Amino acid sequence: AQIIEKERLDRELQVAAEIQKSILPQKLPQVPGFDFGACMIPARMVGGDLYDVFPLDNERMGVLIGDVADKGIPAAIFMARTHALIMVEAVHGGSPGEILLRANRHLINLQQADQFVTVLFGILDCRTGEVDFVRAGHELPLLVFPDGDVETFSYGPGQPIGILDSPLMDEQKITLPVGATLLFFTDGVTDSANPQGEQFGHAQLNRSLAALAGRNGQETCDLLL
Repeated sequence: AQIIEKERLDRELQVAAEIQKSILPQKLPQVPGFDFGACMIPARMVGGDLYDVFPLDNERMGVLIGDVADKGIPAAIFMARTHALIMVEAVHGGSPGEILLRANRHLINLQQADQFVTVLFGILDCRTGEVDFVRAGHELPLLVFPDGDVETFSYGPGQPIGILDSPLMDEQKITLPVGATLLFFTDGVTDSANPQGEQFGHAQLNRSLAALAGRNGQETCDLLL
């Protein structure tokens, strides 16, 4: 009976993993003058991380990454809900901060457990290279110049969505230099540890990114991993 139950749970986890994979973009958009890449490996069969790159109109792209504060099937369900709400609210317009606040209201109304998600959401203007982004309790992005210099952003107050009625939003803006790379990532990167228990950390992330300057989006993600 225990073996049968384990096989049933394994099948359910496999189905959940396939559903989660289907939610994430299978192919990233092709935009003249810009290049996108993405990579995710769940810590378990299913996880709570999410990402997407999607058009808002003919001139703007939404870039999204998030990390649910849990793992497993509940986190995957919450991830799917958050992803859908942000996508819908992005279509309705507004600044990245306004979009996340509207999605947060829905999450609060629907919430039945103590779950929340950190989010980094940006809107890229493909005409100017300007990126307006909002940080809701998430890791700050990193900007890598063509010469390998890595720039970090100022740290403003930003709180996760899904748990507070009016979370603080850390809204910032940057114009991407030609040939530069903007990296959105979760703490799954910096918290990764080697067999000796040493974490990868932010310093090593910066050094690795500097060595990858000039690579395209997917190469950067794959080599960084």
